[in-house]
Amino acid sequence: YAAATYLRGIDYIQIPTTLLAQADSSIGGKTGVDFDGFKNMVGTFSQPKFVICDVALLHTLPEREFRAGLAEVVKTAILGDKELFEMLEQTSFEELRKNDELLSEIILRSVKVKASVVAEDEREGGRRRILNLGHTVAHAIEKCSSKLNHGEAVAVGLNLIAMAATKRGVITSQDCERIEQLLLRAGFTLEPPCELRELLKAVKKDKKSEGDKIHIVFPTTIGNCIVEPMPLEEFKAMIKS
Repeated sequence: YAAATYLRGIDYIQIPTTLLAQADSSIGGKTGVDFDGFKNMVGTFSQPKFVICDVALLHTLPEREFRAGLAEVVKTAILGDKELFEMLEQTSFEELRKNDELLSEIILRSVKVKASVVAEDEREGGRRRILNLGHTVAHAIEKCSSKLNHGEAVAVGLNLIAMAATKRGVITSQDCERIEQLLLRAGFTLEPPCELRELLKAVKKDKKSEGDKIHIVFPTTIGNCIVEPMPLEEFKAMIKS
């Protein structure tokens, strides 16, 4: 954010040192800071000149921090890479931590999905919204509770939105179950850390809301998603049910 605004923008590069950053946040040019407890409320778009992702930098990550990044990898697999999802299903958390070749492949696949989406829609006017899968609820969790880090909140959000998509009839119960089981195998707790009414109150202030409507990303199959604008009250009722 500093590079994007200093002198109205200067060149910068990124060398991400966490799995979350290598697989997701270092790609796409979003810069921002939190404000009043809400995620990235102040920010702009500024593309780095290049990004270097070196998996050797991940060797010293605490287990919890590594797992947090894995949530974003799962999100990317659900929205755009069925084969990546299957790779994760066949790999244990412990193996992924110690297998640099496999880890490099997983990060590369994640980057390719995100980069292809960003290339179509750099400033989130349309297709880029699919990258917010699970994040509407996740950001509300981060606002309401300090118990979970970003990746842990994303895991809860992914599970809740997959269950909502099942109720809505846009994804099969079998695929919903696969999503839940993969997140559990990765070691995530999927119970929200605060009451739903608190979360839904925070959703109203999400930066993706527009008046009384909000764009919600639903998985339709493993590897594909849709974005549906819906009244905020309808979304609240759907999550509560």
